[in-house]
Amino acid sequence: MNPMRMLLSAVLVLAAVVVAAPTPARAVDVVLYEVTEAVRLGKGGSFKSSKATLAGMAAPGTVLCPVWLATQPQIEMCTVTVNAIGRADDNTGIGPVTGTFDILMQDANNIDAPEIVIMRGSLSGMLDLSPAFVDKKPHGTVTGEFTAHGVAETVLAGHRARGRFDGTFRLPFRSNGRPSYMMDDGSVIPVQPMEFMLGGAMVRIELTFSDESASVRKGANKESNRDSKR
Repeated sequence: MNPMRMLLSAVLVLAAVVVAAPTPARAVDVVLYEVTEAVRLGKGGSFKSSKATLAGMAAPGTVLCPVWLATQPQIEMCTVTVNAIGRADDNTGIGPVTGTFDILMQDANNIDAPEIVIMRGSLSGMLDLSPAFVDKKPHGTVTGEFTAHGVAETVLAGHRARGRFDGTFRLPFRSNGRPSYMMDDGSVIPVQPMEFMLGGAMVRIELTFSDESASVRKGANKESNRDSKR
């Protein structure tokens, strides 16, 4: 396992165990980091939009990382990349977000990062960065819907998923002289060495996904059975 996977494995465990303390633990399916961000300003310097590239890992046995895939040799988790545009309002910190994402698999070169696209998807939802915009607290939330499909002639060909997602933004800030993240219970943890990009601490996003594909297929099958009996 390479160092980034080791770190993200630890982060997934930390997020699942610590994030919601002292309330019952909240499972986290995907942990992403904001690799790049390009902000567009409107008239008078107001916030207009933010275009971001994110990368991270999906835990095995989750919607974006079927357990049979994640347990294959050399695949401890599934790599995820996201391209998204957010438009949070200057005053409220609330606004829409849209984006696309890829699930990646390693090719023959297991030294560099995975790069073969095996599943593609799109997402849309709402950002709520009011804690950061209004209350000056370094976190926010996102909720929305997603669809995904496996890429033809790959191991996920024919695989489809759709449902809802929700998540938490953790904005790095300085605490006691150290770059840190604030957890849901108000506690503070330091940013780890691999959570930096070119010297800057990355925004961390923890997401959970609910798969509604099975219920949709089940409903369609029931409808088909009713039609066949008529």
